[in-house]
Amino acid sequence: MSPAHITQEQADEYAIGSLDPAMERVVALHLAECTTCREIARDSERLASRIGLSTPLMPPPARLRRRVFNSAGISRPSLALRVIRYARTAGGLAAAVIAVLAFTAMLGVRGQIGGLQDQNTELLRQLDELRSTRVEVAALTAKVSEQEHEAALNEADARQDRELTVALLSPDSQTAKVFSVDENTAAVGRLVWDDSQKRLWFIATNLEHLKGGKTYQIWVNNGGHYITLGTFNPDTTGFIRYTTAVAEGLTNYESIIVTIEKAGGSREKTSSAPVFVANLEALRR
Repeated sequence: MSPAHITQEQADEYAIGSLDPAMERVVALHLAECTTCREIARDSERLASRIGLSTPLMPPPARLRRRVFNSAGISRPSLALRVIRYARTAGGLAAAVIAVLAFTAMLGVRGQIGGLQDQNTELLRQLDELRSTRVEVAALTAKVSEQEHEAALNEADARQDRELTVALLSPDSQTAKVFSVDENTAAVGRLVWDDSQKRLWFIATNLEHLKGGKTYQIWVNNGGHYITLGTFNPDTTGFIRYTTAVAEGLTNYESIIVTIEKAGGSREKTSSAPVFVANLEALRR
């Protein structure tokens, strides 16, 4: 009768040929029909072949031979008979010893393989934890960098606020109203010029935020020649506080205009229609 499925022990014994002949026939018939058990038996046969190739054959010890002879009822046979019987008995005993050793070795090797698989699983788990830790560290580092960047921006804004406050309170500073050329816009601006700090501030609200490779550029008119003081773009709310240094050697300035130029600014004023204009006659030196 064919068993439902063979056990691992039966597969190992079948691989080394130590099963009872009747059971061996039952297992062989079952393996012909069951793919799952056939794979288990093949695995045991592969393992047994490796052990057989790696384990040297050792002759049985003399004491063990004598015990076998005594248990078989052989006292002192003739030399020829003793040789023949010795060869048969020793061969059978050696085969039994080899089968036992092979079976034991298979169990040991299988246990070592299981231990290595457990170690491999543990190493993979540790690697996953390490990757997770690295991701967390990277996220924390990015968050800290973002916070540092935001703190630096806030500090820069605070410094500009202090400088602008000092300029407004300084007796050397002057303020000019900046007029919008477009009557339909609500944008308004102010210009603060501080000779003591050699700086200029342009503040405006309700100014359109430019997109599509465009930027605002501020120019000062010096004797009919326009000198750029830099570019800017307001935030999405329309507010801008632009700070720049007063141009070196600039002693006679008539007006300031703001034009729309290509992104990055232009070396020469290309727009003929300014967005803002401020009369600086009162600021002339």
